[in-house]
Amino acid sequence: MKMEEREIVKFIEPIFCFCLKRVGNRADAEDLAGEIMLHILDGARRYEIQSFEAWVWRIAHNRYARFCKAEKNKGEVLVGEWVLDSENDGGFADEDLVADEYDRVFRYLHTLSSDYRNIMVDYYIYELPVKKLAEKYALPENTIKWRLHVSRQKIRDRIGESQMDKIYKRINWETSTCNGSMDSSRYLSNQVARAICESAYEKPLTVEEISLKTGLPSMYIEDALPKLIYGDAIEQVGNRYAANFIILRLKDREKLEKNIRPLVKDIADYFEKRFRDCAGAVGAMEFYGRDYGMERLGYIALPLSLRGKVRDIKNSRPDWKNGPYPPRKDGGYGWFIVEETNDENDQADEYSSGCNIADGAAGVIYYYHIRKYFDSNVYHNGGTRWLSQRKIPQQCRDGMVPAGLLSEEELARLLQNNLIVKFENEYMLNFACFTREQFDGFAQTFCMKDEALDQKLTDLILNIRKSFTGFVPKRLDSQINQWVSSYIHTMIGYVTEELIDRGVLEKPDGEKPLTNGVFYVEGRAVAV
Repeated sequence: MKMEEREIVKFIEPIFCFCLKRVGNRADAEDLAGEIMLHILDGARRYEIQSFEAWVWRIAHNRYARFCKAEKNKGEVLVGEWVLDSENDGGFADEDLVADEYDRVFRYLHTLSSDYRNIMVDYYIYELPVKKLAEKYALPENTIKWRLHVSRQKIRDRIGESQMDKIYKRINWETSTCNGSMDSSRYLSNQVARAICESAYEKPLTVEEISLKTGLPSMYIEDALPKLIYGDAIEQVGNRYAANFIILRLKDREKLEKNIRPLVKDIADYFEKRFRDCAGAVGAMEFYGRDYGMERLGYIALPLSLRGKVRDIKNSRPDWKNGPYPPRKDGGYGWFIVEETNDENDQADEYSSGCNIADGAAGVIYYYHIRKYFDSNVYHNGGTRWLSQRKIPQQCRDGMVPAGLLSEEELARLLQNNLIVKFENEYMLNFACFTREQFDGFAQTFCMKDEALDQKLTDLILNIRKSFTGFVPKRLDSQINQWVSSYIHTMIGYVTEELIDRGVLEKPDGEKPLTNGVFYVEGRAVAV
């Protein structure tokens, strides 16, 4: 950013003190300080400067190095003082060496926590004496001296060990989903937040340790932490911080998939037969959409039945239950669902399965989906949430949209989102609608009753859970059960795709969103 002259004035006195302390002659110090300020003013007008303070002090050191060189040519050697060494070294400072060393020092200075960094800046750049620092920070002088000593040692060690080798590596995560009701992307969508959480995932770290591991200046970390703590993405443990959610890494997901794939054919066989056997009974029911056929209604019956079976199996084992949704500081509830992705598009695996719930005053619209065919407009942007808030399904007798209920713009949007269809001059809802009694009957029809499959699913849950305990940090064990449920629901995606390939389920139309998994149930939310 270009700096106005009034923003540079604050450096006049510190620059003069910097010069006077080094050259020991007031007249020379004034000349050198004037030369430095002229270069700063000139550069500030001409360049875009990202870190202004660092740039100012680099110029100061560079001009001082030139001054030293000129004095050396006269046969005089001046003394230089360095942040890394509080003793005068009596040597000559080369300009390039000064610039390079100052950059390195400044870089590692920003890995210190604010308790140490601020004192270092005040002491070495603004040249406040220890007594003044003690007054400013309300600390004993010995504490100030100790922090200066510790800070110098940390910078020496970090420069020597070249620990900052992971600077600003992009982190690819899918963070738009959750298990519960919360806005996870609000906290984890930016790279700074992800870098902090990634670094503090395996074990709790201090701010300085996070800075070294990520390459982020500690001031950025300290600025980001309060929001992450408020969102329950980070948990503070003393002076350390730890990520408060499970990350499903790609390498771990690959291992988990080996457990799921062998079951896909067996479950697909079961539902293919079940859909065929129950088609007549479903067609005789009284809910709106009964005439869609199982090629469409199967998109509801499959996840409803399989999710219910997984829930029943897990609830039969006390140590497998998800437990209640944890309340969150921001007013929501539930857990983050965070998956590592293949690229910067941050898209989860194409067979990940979920259910978006739009809860209204007297009814709920559900949207079963798998990632491969998911369309956010079906739920957001005037989709099911809007329909639920406006109580549209309740006003549509037998699915027919009353004339005048929706504007032309609203009708066009819902047509585009495939949530309504037009027959001649009438508009109809394009999803099934149930009373609570009708839905209970539909769900009961597809309740899984196969002992062999039950045992296979039980074994699958056991193996998946065992895998999670192997790669999840111990402190996050309480979150494993809900993640096991979320991951096992991936089975729905694989089985859905298998049934599409077999022609049992309707093949998605690439021209419009797939909404076969959308349905409405009167009354309060049901377990789905």
